[in-house]
Amino acid sequence: MAQSETGLRSALSSLAYGDYRRFAASLLLTSLGAQLIQTAVFWQVYDLTGSALLLGLSGLARAAPHMVLSLVGGVIADRLNRVRLIQAGQAANALLVFALAALTISDAIAVWHLYVITFLNSAFTAVTQPARTALIPSLVPQRNLVNAIALNATIGQAAQIGGPALAGIAIATIGLGAAYTFNGLSYLAAMIAITGVKAAAPQPEASESPWQSFIYGLRFVRNKPVIISLLVLDLGETVLGSYRALLPIISEALGAGPAGYGILSAAPGVGSIVGAGVILSLGDMKYKGLYTVFGVLAYCGALTVLALSPWFVLSLVASSLLGTTNSIQMIPRNTVILSISPDALRGRVEAFRSMLAGGGPPIGYTLSGGLAAVLGAPVALVVGAVACAVLVAGVGIFHVELRRPYLGSTTQI
Repeated sequence: MAQSETGLRSALSSLAYGDYRRFAASLLLTSLGAQLIQTAVFWQVYDLTGSALLLGLSGLARAAPHMVLSLVGGVIADRLNRVRLIQAGQAANALLVFALAALTISDAIAVWHLYVITFLNSAFTAVTQPARTALIPSLVPQRNLVNAIALNATIGQAAQIGGPALAGIAIATIGLGAAYTFNGLSYLAAMIAITGVKAAAPQPEASESPWQSFIYGLRFVRNKPVIISLLVLDLGETVLGSYRALLPIISEALGAGPAGYGILSAAPGVGSIVGAGVILSLGDMKYKGLYTVFGVLAYCGALTVLALSPWFVLSLVASSLLGTTNSIQMIPRNTVILSISPDALRGRVEAFRSMLAGGGPPIGYTLSGGLAAVLGAPVALVVGAVACAVLVAGVGIFHVELRRPYLGSTTQI
């Protein structure tokens, strides 16, 4: 019993720090809101149009802001108070979702409304996401960084369970308007929860303009090939291995309905918590680069099972494995990137990662939706899984640094 208590205390060690606890509470509420709106919008677009292509094209509305504004957010995150920036984004997103709720409840909603609000929601998230991740190393000691990032992943994936499940239940019982109203309230609660976190604004060089700050951050990333390789691995998974936009089609083909769609959307979150638990148990592990490479390859295998599954239960298992493998590759990857980036540059470095992490999936939604419109959803997923596996294998073979045992660890050799 004593050993299990010690293990639990170690797994939750970052929560011993008050600022991290407040940050974690805010992250949970924000992540719930983000998952809920994405799940509900996918369902609403498909309900209004019945089109796989239009369902996939909704990804463009989410991708474009991330691909541009994440870089702006990185510069801002390295010049302003990161907590205040995060709160401003949460308040703006709350107002957007309340507007969406009003349009839905009044039956005035049109597909273009969903695209515009998705675009703006993505824009505010893109500007604030670099600040959110760059804040983490200032909330816990360096020895707790892997633990904090793993807990962040656990929180995010718990929301990935709760958000889609709540969306599916709400759609099936009380309607989309109520789901969006809850979403807006979660954003407001997140804004309040992070109040009190102490984070001084980074101090850029006095003579450094925002443009110079951006160029300097770009130069730093360019001179770190391992960061580029890790980002390419993530991009391969999120673009080529995209599947979320096709879940309404898969659910309908399996006869699962909106409630089944919500459960299927939540399954990766369950698996991600398992994956995060595995990483938490390993601590500051060796071979973080190889965890990333083989984690993405395993993800491709799970995606193939989802594509070919004729049964809802097997589809749930495959969806859960997608979450597990994603956590196993994502936590070591992000730890390496944060560990090798100086604090004054973390916002800009995180901006590049956030640009791909936020922009990649929506581009993947568009790609998978387009392929599904021509080839069908199962074939589209298999094609994506094979292409992703080929890319990842190539990066793993040719980038030797990814095989270093102490890459991104607190103990270097």
